[in-house]
Amino acid sequence: MWLFVKLYWDKSPLYTLVDGTIGVQIFFILSGLLITHLLYSEHEKYGQINLKYFIFRRALRIFPVYYLMLTSLLILGLFLETMTTPKQLFLSAIYWFNHAHISDYNITLGHTWSLAVEEHFYILWPPILLIMFRRKLTPTNQILLLTISIVLLHFLQKSLTENISISGNYKVDRWTTSAAIYLIAGCIGGILLHTNYWNLIQSKKWLSTVLGVLFIMGFFVEFWYQDKDYFTKYLRIAGILAGILWIIVNQESFITRFLESKPIAYVGRISYGIYLWQGFFLATGPGRQNTQQWPLATEIHFEALFSPGFILLCITAPLSYHLFEVKFLKLKEKYRQVSTKFYHENAETELSSDE
Repeated sequence: MWLFVKLYWDKSPLYTLVDGTIGVQIFFILSGLLITHLLYSEHEKYGQINLKYFIFRRALRIFPVYYLMLTSLLILGLFLETMTTPKQLFLSAIYWFNHAHISDYNITLGHTWSLAVEEHFYILWPPILLIMFRRKLTPTNQILLLTISIVLLHFLQKSLTENISISGNYKVDRWTTSAAIYLIAGCIGGILLHTNYWNLIQSKKWLSTVLGVLFIMGFFVEFWYQDKDYFTKYLRIAGILAGILWIIVNQESFITRFLESKPIAYVGRISYGIYLWQGFFLATGPGRQNTQQWPLATEIHFEALFSPGFILLCITAPLSYHLFEVKFLKLKEKYRQVSTKFYHENAETELSSDE
């Protein structure tokens, strides 16, 4: 925390490496890539996508602990002043906090805006991809359409930002139409993995070099170009996507082995809970109000790592995963098996009808 604040006040380009915003950007791009890859693999294996069971699996992963956190905040508010209104809780509960008025933002629910964007993505993207498959669009045409959609969303965001009455009252960059740009970039990467072109170049030595250079240029763009504009935004997107693809290509590298090590893999497993509960225990902007009793107040310095909120987070996130989330994850696996059975039954029906 101390380093975070010092880099901010020093206006150091290093600040972008610890800013929570870039973490959300990485999360969006990675999410778009992984979900698209899984849906593509499902379609290649079975010839279709079972949207119903996809939604069931996502709901079992996302909803239980999310609503547990909201319920905990609601109950806590009966005893301590959390500065959380019923309207704010409602907006989070229906996954609409990213479109909330600026006056409705608070420090315990601020982080739920990104979860709202993710939920909208899970609802909209799979049907759109399925329509593309049914229209028999090639991966190249799919990527072209997604690229065009990024351009259109870019100009929409630009128009909304320049509208003072809108940008002055809402966080336009957090609206689904704006944040979708990062997710769509990830979707393009997910489709790329299933193209013949990728199969041809993924084993080429030059690919790792190109991806590595693009990652360094994009991820660290503000070291050499500190004017924050659309150039840095899209170069950062390209850099993050290149970094993810580099890891996919270099599975035997030290970096990949480190990311797959047991401690890091475990943090990855409980990361959703960490993200949820950190807002509950540590808060995410804007600033704390004078009469606010929760989250527990802490000074912003290195000792904050030993604050009650941080200690409670370290205890709660693993307990939440093992005692609560795992129960629903087991049900999620059950729906994956049912989905497999569904495709086999459909295949048998199609064969019998052909006969």
